[in-house]
Amino acid sequence: MKVPRLEKGKGYKGPEFYGCYNTGMAPAIFHSRQGCYIVGPELRCRDAMRAGLTIFVRNTTHGEGRQQIWLYKSRKPAEAKFMQLCGAQMVENHRMRTEHARVLAKAKQGDMSAVLALGDY
Repeated sequence: MKVPRLEKGKGYKGPEFYGCYNTGMAPAIFHSRQGCYIVGPELRCRDAMRAGLTIFVRNTTHGEGRQQIWLYKSRKPAEAKFMQLCGAQMVENHRMRTEHARVLAKAKQGDMSAVLALGDY
C-alpha cells in the first residue's frame, strides 16, 4: 500500500475492521492545516483536526488503547506509523476471516453452537 501525497486538511484511510463499514476506527493519516501529521483511528484523528490539536513536539501521543493518536512534525515517521497500524489491522482481518470460515463450515455441518457463533461476524 502506498500513501498518496496529502494536501493540508486531507487524509487517507486504511483497512476497516473485518465485517465493519465506516465505523471510524480504521487506521488513518491526516495532514492538518497547522502542518503536523495525525495518525490513528479515523474518527479520533478527525476530531483532533477539528479541535485544532497541534503540539509542536515530535512523536507526541494522546489517548489510550484503541483511541490513541500520534502527532508527527514530518511525513516519514507518520507514514511509518500508519503502515504499522495498517499491517496490524490486515493481520487481524486475516485471522478473523479464517476463524469466520471455520465457524461457517462447522455451522453447515449442523453444529448449533457454531450457528450461534456466526452472529459475532
